[in-house]
Amino acid sequence: MQFLVERFGAHQLLPVSLLLIAWGWVTLFSASAGVGSEPAADQASKLLLQLGGIAAGAVVAMLAFYASPELIRRIGFLAWGASALSLWATLTPLGVEVNGAQRWLSVGPVTLQPLEFAKLGLILGLASWFSQYAHRILDVRYAVIVPGLMIAFPTAAALLQPDFGGSLLLVAFGAALIFLAGARLSHLAVSVAAAIPVLLAIGLNAGYRRDRLEIFWDPFIDPLDRGYQLVQSLCAFGSGGVFGVGLGAGQQKWSFLPEAHTDFILAVIGEELGLVGVTLLLLAFTLLGLCSLGVAARARDLHGHLVAIGAGMLLWFQAAINAGVAMSRLPTTGTTLPLFSYGRSSMIVSIAALGLILHVARPRDAARSGLK
Repeated sequence: MQFLVERFGAHQLLPVSLLLIAWGWVTLFSASAGVGSEPAADQASKLLLQLGGIAAGAVVAMLAFYASPELIRRIGFLAWGASALSLWATLTPLGVEVNGAQRWLSVGPVTLQPLEFAKLGLILGLASWFSQYAHRILDVRYAVIVPGLMIAFPTAAALLQPDFGGSLLLVAFGAALIFLAGARLSHLAVSVAAAIPVLLAIGLNAGYRRDRLEIFWDPFIDPLDRGYQLVQSLCAFGSGGVFGVGLGAGQQKWSFLPEAHTDFILAVIGEELGLVGVTLLLLAFTLLGLCSLGVAARARDLHGHLVAIGAGMLLWFQAAINAGVAMSRLPTTGTTLPLFSYGRSSMIVSIAALGLILHVARPRDAARSGLK
């Protein structure tokens, strides 16, 4: 931890974050060029909507940065409750169904994906809970049972949408915070052991999830149907080679690779910027993760520690999952690449997470990083 404290913090986090946001928008400019069969989804529209997400995220991040630690702590339960209820609202007539899944919420002209907000809400809610009951952390009721219910409430809604990948992320974030809060390993181990069979049963219950696992093992057994997206992603990486074909010159995005501007935007980077570009991107996310850990190590209390680590995980852990899926190292989950994938909800939450990390860093890092 001393290594992180001495070398990583807000003074590096801010420039890396700005670089990733700018790089993500340029990549979207290239990736969305091949998408536009619908009038409302042309390239210009996507770029403007993404800019709107960046602007909204910047506003939320600024509010989070300048907010007092007491305010962030007080709104934790509210953020958890509101975001969890918004997940459940997708199952009402307000929900919008796309490709058989009801994961979006339509409020007037605005369409949002509540799962993105539920991830951050869960992190804030658990951080508030553990900071309030840190003295009871060895009591299984306060360390595991109540936090488990806080995790289960939004997770159940995500499973019903259905969004199994999103549900696993909620469970992973929650379990990580329980562990970092200092819960007994025996309590956590029993809870995880009980949850794994349930999640496996749910995961293997649906035919399309079994198909994803089968395609994960060998996407070329059905390259023109079930394995088509993954095969095209691998083709993009293969075409890029070491240095890529050049920014904007990729071919897979032209109706060959489905969702090139969202879940598989890393494949566009792989084709256009090659191994060098992908490596630099993964190193940037690694640096972002190390900075969040450095900020967490400097945090003055448990709440700030958990918020910094949780917000950091929301960025680097999701980036790792997205990269694993695009490179066929993990089964397809539908996880976005933070700060890159098209989607206002993901962008707002990702930038808000950066604001929360900087908020935690502010008391000690503000003077050095110029953030006042």
